[in-house]
Amino acid sequence: MTTTPSTPSPYLLGAEDEERRRLIFQGELLKNDTHALLDRLPLHQGDRALDVGCGPLGIMDELSARVGDTGRVTGVDAEQRMIEMARRTLAERRLSNVSLKNADAADTGLPPSSFHLVHTRLVLMNVPHTDRVLDEMVALTRPGGTVAVQDVDWLTRICEPPHPSWDRLVTAIAELWRRNGMDVMLGRRLPGMLRRRGLRDVQVRASTHVFQHTDPYQTLLVDRAELCRAALTEHGLITDAELDDHIAALSRHLDDPGTLVVHATLFQAWGTRPTGT
Repeated sequence: MTTTPSTPSPYLLGAEDEERRRLIFQGELLKNDTHALLDRLPLHQGDRALDVGCGPLGIMDELSARVGDTGRVTGVDAEQRMIEMARRTLAERRLSNVSLKNADAADTGLPPSSFHLVHTRLVLMNVPHTDRVLDEMVALTRPGGTVAVQDVDWLTRICEPPHPSWDRLVTAIAELWRRNGMDVMLGRRLPGMLRRRGLRDVQVRASTHVFQHTDPYQTLLVDRAELCRAALTEHGLITDAELDDHIAALSRHLDDPGTLVVHATLFQAWGTRPTGT
């Protein structure tokens, strides 16, 4: 990831074993959405697919199954630690038709026009050079191939009953993302971003999830606030003491069986690179 075309920036959510478990769990949570997307795409046995910003797994397992033994899947991630986690995951799952590359999503070094499908999930919202990443994805796609993007929009990020600590943490984290050149409302803009790059037959699908106090993702906002503690305080968006108070208050509220959490809306958009381009 980069804050400028030449300066890497750290992944704000960390890259240790706990993050590996969270990201793999996230993949399981979104498995039905992944199937719904891939069922709509022209991906076949023997095809080549690329997962941009793959993390420790991304959707490489699903792509591996779709392209089969005669196909190939490549995973790209800018974080070396994520690549190391992915190697462990691929070995554990014996995914022999998958290879990995440590590279920036906007400058992968991979051959242009070489993939039937180029995909990314929950990456564009977390990088400041979204346009450059999308340009690279289109360039890597074969004419007639598909570019598919999945990302969230905080349109629906609410808890019920409402709580002031929820609102305070949402506002602080959204502002942190903005200051780092990122957009928590990106999801709704994905179809237009694909069309502006000349993709044809652009389609979109959206879904959301609701959590209760027994679900691991019920406390996702609290967990994210803790992961981003250093950045939040360094930017002067909240003090350590204030953050402690809001995390404690919100944790109690989320542990109430009557509290529901509505997650951010997941937008999926995909389109075809025209032949002759």
